[in-house]
Amino acid sequence: MSDERAELKERFSLFLLFLICGFLAIGPIQWGNLQIPMVLNPIYKIGIPLIFLVISLLLYRSEHFHKFWKLFFAFFIGAMSFLIVWIVSFFYSIQNTTVKGIAFNKLIETILIVIPIIVLIKLSGDDMDSILLKKGNIKLGLIIGGGGFVVFLMFSFMGAILLFYGTDLTWQKFIVWLPWILIFVLSNGLLEELLYRGLFFKKYRDVLGFNLCNLLQALIYSLMHFGASYTSESLIFLIITLVLGILYGYIILKTDSLLGAILFHAGTDIAIIIGIFSTL
Repeated sequence: MSDERAELKERFSLFLLFLICGFLAIGPIQWGNLQIPMVLNPIYKIGIPLIFLVISLLLYRSEHFHKFWKLFFAFFIGAMSFLIVWIVSFFYSIQNTTVKGIAFNKLIETILIVIPIIVLIKLSGDDMDSILLKKGNIKLGLIIGGGGFVVFLMFSFMGAILLFYGTDLTWQKFIVWLPWILIFVLSNGLLEELLYRGLFFKKYRDVLGFNLCNLLQALIYSLMHFGASYTSESLIFLIITLVLGILYGYIILKTDSLLGAILFHAGTDIAIIIGIFSTL
């Protein structure tokens, strides 16, 4: 009995540690939802990935804690991808007050985050299977992901009006926006599923088991939306993202791939982006 309690205590302690690390590495500060003083921003952007890199290298050399090094290296990768986006933003920016500009900004942001993740994962000695960029059960993934996409599309106007400041929405406008909607939601689905689940899912599960792993990734994903300015119901939105994060985890478990979760996720983003487009 005491051994079970000790194991539970260790898992809970690790859960809290990883939650804090996830908040720092890929949380709302990195997205700019949670503001910090401007003078501290470059220190944070550069310091966080550097700290995680040093920790991961120390763990790599440790006989007792070696099993954690790839997880902390993943925190480094996540934080490093935000640093790259931040650096590039000084030299390149697109007008993001137009439908086209918002869509292309998201596409570029996705490229700047996804490519470093893939490159650094390769450099760490892992393959694409480790971050769930594979076919898996492709048929089930397409059924779940495609079905979810269609369902959320059907209710997207309602969601936009209730949660995302949607106004004066018509199907005529939707058809005109459609190419930019698809660019945005598919880019964001890939970006967030890879960053919040693909990069960490197997690593969390190896240490915590599936249930705690799924709760952890969903909490970090939900907290990432803290302070989001595009919703009129912040608390409700955080609860929704927590539930969706848990659901994405189950989809990944069942399909052994990110594909179904990416498509499902893209569907949930339709209401958000048409709400944003309608206010321009």
